[in-house]
Amino acid sequence: MALLAGCNAQKVDTTTKTTESGGGGGTTTGTTVGTTEGTPTLRVTTYPSFVDAPSTSPGAWVKETFESEYDAELKWFVPNNQLNYFIQRKNQGVTIDTDLYLGLTPENLVHADEGVSDGSLFDSVDTGGFENIGHVEDTYRFDPQDRVLPFGASYISLVYNQNMLDEQGVSAPETFEDLTKPEYEGAVICPNPQNSETGLEFLFWTIIQYGEDGYLDYWKRLADNDIRILKSWDAAYAAYSNGDVPIVVSYSTDQVFADQYDEPMAEHQIGFLNNQGYAYIEGMARFAGTENPGLAADFMDFMLRADVQSEIAVRNVADPVVDNADLPSDFDELTKEPEEPVGFGYDDLSGNVSGWLDEWSKQIATQ
Repeated sequence: MALLAGCNAQKVDTTTKTTESGGGGGTTTGTTVGTTEGTPTLRVTTYPSFVDAPSTSPGAWVKETFESEYDAELKWFVPNNQLNYFIQRKNQGVTIDTDLYLGLTPENLVHADEGVSDGSLFDSVDTGGFENIGHVEDTYRFDPQDRVLPFGASYISLVYNQNMLDEQGVSAPETFEDLTKPEYEGAVICPNPQNSETGLEFLFWTIIQYGEDGYLDYWKRLADNDIRILKSWDAAYAAYSNGDVPIVVSYSTDQVFADQYDEPMAEHQIGFLNNQGYAYIEGMARFAGTENPGLAADFMDFMLRADVQSEIAVRNVADPVVDNADLPSDFDELTKEPEEPVGFGYDDLSGNVSGWLDEWSKQIATQ
């Protein structure tokens, strides 16, 4: 690859592969980067769950493996305000001091582009020399300007407790309309779209299903049927796990989690409404103006390798975005996919997300 201007790490000639790290993933929460003299430092922003459980989260493994192959230090950065932290700094003309953002969704990118007053928060990367770029599935690409590369995916779906439904004498819901029926009154929890990516993408899914003119009416009927809207996915899933309700809006990879923790599989069934699932895609992008553009590109190349994609998928309980990842057979069996994947692209979301969410907040959240 023709290396971009800036500091590049030299790949270390090694065949050693690590499988687990007991460290903390090098996570930082400040804004100052410390460097080891003579060793370039790559600072990558991500979300808490990617790094907060060293024995299971991907972050510690990614850090250790990347550092074992490249003459570089990887530091994770998890700001409290996530993307808004960088939008504010960009608009204030303050140095960002971070090289790459890991965990961008299409709506995140729209928010960044609409929130930055001058230029773009991210820049494009020449991927011509990336080892595995030809195996990235086109369906997961969502940035028309090619600044963001996907690295993980899943589907928003229902997760339901079959035992609880059996006790209540009802079958699992199969359609959006089913959720408005009397037998499911008070039976569903959804994370709040104002605070949760999971809830927000479920909201998008209802807009795809009912259109801009009909989604609020559908949500009013859900509210009339006593759907519970909790602040976050964590809160929603905790309530579901405690047996408060038999159904929660969550992810189609839930059975992987259940299998890892020896949970009864009947309590972790996957439901695709209308045989659909909303595609949840996570991407990575290099910050414009980084002092380490080449090293950031190296990391993106690394993250798309088949072996790295395989490991991240298992640890992050998600689907890989490349078609040549070698996954354990039981993992393939436990990750469910809908007959019809649906989702909004960048152009669909541009200029619309704030309006949709504002209307939902006024008419549903305030009830």
